[in-house]
Amino acid sequence: MNIIGFIFGAPIKALRGGDRLKAPASEQDAFKAHYQQCIEPLSSKFENARVSSLKACRGRLYLSGAIYVGLVILALMFKPMLASASTPEIFYLLLAGLLLPFLWWTNRPIKHYKQDVKQRVYPQIFKYFGSDFIFSRDHQMSLTGLKASKILPHYDGANFDDYVQGTYKGVEIALNELHLTKQVQRDKNTDTVSVFKGLMIELSSHKAFQGHTVVVKNRGGLMNFLSGSFKGLDRVKLEDPIFEKQFDVFSTDQIEARYLLTVTFMERLQALSSSFDNKIQCAFYQNRLLIMLESKDNRFEMASIFKGATFEYEFSQINKEMKQLFAIVDVLKLDKSIGL
Repeated sequence: MNIIGFIFGAPIKALRGGDRLKAPASEQDAFKAHYQQCIEPLSSKFENARVSSLKACRGRLYLSGAIYVGLVILALMFKPMLASASTPEIFYLLLAGLLLPFLWWTNRPIKHYKQDVKQRVYPQIFKYFGSDFIFSRDHQMSLTGLKASKILPHYDGANFDDYVQGTYKGVEIALNELHLTKQVQRDKNTDTVSVFKGLMIELSSHKAFQGHTVVVKNRGGLMNFLSGSFKGLDRVKLEDPIFEKQFDVFSTDQIEARYLLTVTFMERLQALSSSFDNKIQCAFYQNRLLIMLESKDNRFEMASIFKGATFEYEFSQINKEMKQLFAIVDVLKLDKSIGL
C-alpha cells in the first residue's frame, strides 16, 4: 500500500514476515538470534497496532475532509462579509489555517503508534550492542561541552531529540540528534533558519589528547581561516590532496593532528559520512572525539507506516551505522592508554 491507495480506500491488512534482515556473514547467527529473541516477539503486537492506527487515521481523514469541505462551502457563501475587497488574501489564509487542527487530529493515531515503537522496540534493538546501551528521547548532551569543541556553527536555538548511550571495548559512546537554528533579519521580518540538523556523536578516549584538533567542511580555506570560531588554532596542512579539497584542519598541536588524521581513519570517517549526505565534521578535544554528521533524515525513525512492523530494516540499518562507529574506535585505538 502507498499513500494514494490509503486515501482512496485500499484494504488495510496485517503484513506478516519479511526478508530485510541483513548483517555481515560473520555475525548472521548472533544477529538473527537477537532479533528472534528480543524484537520479533514484539512485531505481532505492533503489526496489529499499525493496522489499527491506519484505520483510525483514515476514519479521521474522511471525517475531517467532510467537515472541512462543509466549512469551506459555508465560508464561500458568506465571503463578502468575511473578507473585504481590499484584502481578499486574508480570507484564503484563514481557510488554509483552518486545515491545521484537522491535520493534527488526523495524524494523532500514527504519532502515538510511532512513539510507542520508540519506547518499546528501539531499546531492544540497541541492547544488541551491549547490555548497557540505552535509548531515550529525554536525555541530551551538554551544549556547553559541544560549544567548547569549536565545531558547532553560530546558532540561537537548539533542540535535541533521540539519545543513545553505551560502551564498546570500554569506550563510552553517546549519540544525540540535534537541530540548530538562528534568527536572520530579512527586510522588516526576522526568519528562523536551520544551520544544522543531524547527529552528534561523542566517543571517549582512554588517552587524553594533548592538543585541540578540529576537522571542518571546506568552505574555502580563507573563509575558514578568517572565522572567529577557530581562534587559537593554527591551520594544518596534510599530504592527502583529496582530503585537503574536502576538509580544513585546525589544531593547537600540528604533530598530534597529523598522527590522528591517518589515511585509515579518514577512510573510516568518510565511510560513516556516506550514510549522512557526506557532510561530516569532527573534533579531538580533551579526552573525547566529537563527530558532527549532518542529515536531513531523522536517524531513529521507523520505516514507512505502510510497511509491515517487522522492524528488520530498522535493526539492519542501525547495526550497519553502529559498526562503522565501532570501526573508528578500533582505528584510533581509543580503548588503549597509549602515548601519542
